[in-house]
Amino acid sequence: MRGPEELSELLEMNMKWDVFRPREKARDDPVAEAIEKKEKTIEKFAPREYRSERERFYYNYRIMPLYRARLLTFLEIVSKREQLKKDPSLLARDLFLALRNFYDPRRKADREAIAKDPAFKRKFKEVYRYFYNQESPLFEEIAEWFIAVQK
Repeated sequence: MRGPEELSELLEMNMKWDVFRPREKARDDPVAEAIEKKEKTIEKFAPREYRSERERFYYNYRIMPLYRARLLTFLEIVSKREQLKKDPSLLARDLFLALRNFYDPRRKADREAIAKDPAFKRKFKEVYRYFYNQESPLFEEIAEWFIAVQK
């Protein structure tokens, strides 16, 4: 049987006990960092009462590989708050397209189906509420534009 001194020597020789050393940061992920920056930018102006909804319905998608690039694009458009005052119709169109790409990543639904979908209409209106605390512009006008762009 080995004594305590002999065991401690064996442990020092054979094992590395870096329990208190801080873990090395995982490989840098530029998309994850960009998403985090956009979230911080948005949280500076977005209404606090809808923070949990933004986390649940949008930010939560950052962990899913299929949605990460689309989420970044969506958040980049949402973060352009100054465009809300300068050209609200352009922002609404950009948000419409980004939201469509976000929720339909494989583009299975055609343009007319999306433009008439009540669930998509609700999501579009929620974007304005959750991120800007405003009513959305007329969904029908933007949906008509969306259908006309393709033709």
